[in-house]
Amino acid sequence: MKLSTLHYTLFALLCLLLAGCPRSDSDSKEKEAVRPLASVKLRVAVADDAALAAAIVRVQGEWNAQTGSEFEVIETTQNALQQADGLPADAVVCSSHLLGVLAECDWLAPVPANILRNPEWADVFPLPRLREAAWGNKTMAVPFGSPVFCCYYRADLLEKLGRRPPRTWAEYQDLAKLLAKDSPRPLGERQGVRAWSATIEPLAPGWAGLVLLARAAPYAKHRDNFSTLFNIETMEPMAAGPPMVQALDELVAAAKLGPTDPFKFDPAAVRAAFWRGECGMALTWPTAAEKGKEKTEKAVGGNVRVGFTGKAVGGNVRVGFCELPGSRKVFNLSGRVWDRRTDDEDTAVPLLGIAGRLGVVNKKSAHVDAAFQLMLWLSDARMSEQVSSASSSTTLFRQSNLKSPGAWVEKQVPPTAAVQYSDATEAAMRHQQWLDGLRLPGRAEYLAALDDAVAAAVRGQKSSLDALLEADAKWRKITERLGVERQLAAYRHSLGLEK
Repeated sequence: MKLSTLHYTLFALLCLLLAGCPRSDSDSKEKEAVRPLASVKLRVAVADDAALAAAIVRVQGEWNAQTGSEFEVIETTQNALQQADGLPADAVVCSSHLLGVLAECDWLAPVPANILRNPEWADVFPLPRLREAAWGNKTMAVPFGSPVFCCYYRADLLEKLGRRPPRTWAEYQDLAKLLAKDSPRPLGERQGVRAWSATIEPLAPGWAGLVLLARAAPYAKHRDNFSTLFNIETMEPMAAGPPMVQALDELVAAAKLGPTDPFKFDPAAVRAAFWRGECGMALTWPTAAEKGKEKTEKAVGGNVRVGFTGKAVGGNVRVGFCELPGSRKVFNLSGRVWDRRTDDEDTAVPLLGIAGRLGVVNKKSAHVDAAFQLMLWLSDARMSEQVSSASSSTTLFRQSNLKSPGAWVEKQVPPTAAVQYSDATEAAMRHQQWLDGLRLPGRAEYLAALDDAVAAAVRGQKSSLDALLEADAKWRKITERLGVERQLAAYRHSLGLEK
């Protein structure tokens, strides 16, 4: 009896062992199914962003392990992309404003439905997902993060003055006057010590026009008007309209309380000046990407000034962040009158497309769907902190990024202030109104005309109106040279409208 039981037991074990063999084949097939892109080889071009390209290279192995696919990374430039006859790769990561140029060339594949249904897509803030990644009525790109200007302010000085962060441009100017009057440093160059500025804005070439547009956004973006920078029916320029004149008048007034040479400051230089303790407010955005710049400088007289450490002459820099100011008043183009926003309307209107990165896919790629999967994977909730944060031209752009705001700001920003920045950015990216930052062919030329207008007005060479009338005339010539109909179609597409 015992022998019989033993025989049955051995027989059962043998059956289980034999039955296990097919499972091994099944497991193997399941593992293969987890690598759905096996043997697919992709090429990714990164334009004018070596740090971002290097970050993407670092995760090649992980992508291969998860999908079985491989990709190579090449670097290119925006100029090369615009002068080429087509895209040099399956996918391209480029400046967000370049979407218009590439889309108008009809080189891009629209984002497929399976990507748009992915939970990772819904995690992206609304404006980057619904506006900046769109062209016409189609979604054409995958967001990698696009900063908007925000306001740095000296929380310690505002506390001393008993003032809150500015919510409107009028409040911003009043606060700048107070910071100039009650300054912790000399207002002029003295004994080699850098002057104190109430506020510093990035007015270097390529940036002054964008600052002007950011200031003009809340004045120009009326709920009943699509036309803001150009007329959407005729493509007539509106560079000298009341919103732009109002914004330039206020920019000039603020510049008088700023540095002696405001035209040498780009966003990085503005950040640096703030952390050296040279200003009370600054318009720029944070980044964790600028590393290796810590240094101690010795000023005349033996005083040690420590850059990028949060130490200012006379004490610590305590930073605060807020959205760029807005306005209750807004110009109504229909009646050519100034209106007041209703109480339930946002006063802030962010300017999109000032920097940022988007991933686009070549419509001629043999692996369009795989390329889009790669773009979404590189920018998803987990990978974005490794990839996007490596670029100084991006910022947090997902709901999930709010859990770790410190990954997106410079090391001088304490955790509480990092949260403050992330909250301000999320708020900016959820507004109902926005202004598009000239994502058109000829963008650099249009912006250069605004740069010239800002420079002429700030230097006192021309009134704001006269400077902008000259810019308006330049805009008209640029449009005529590039083709009025072509530019009109692109402008309407940039607003989410059909041709």
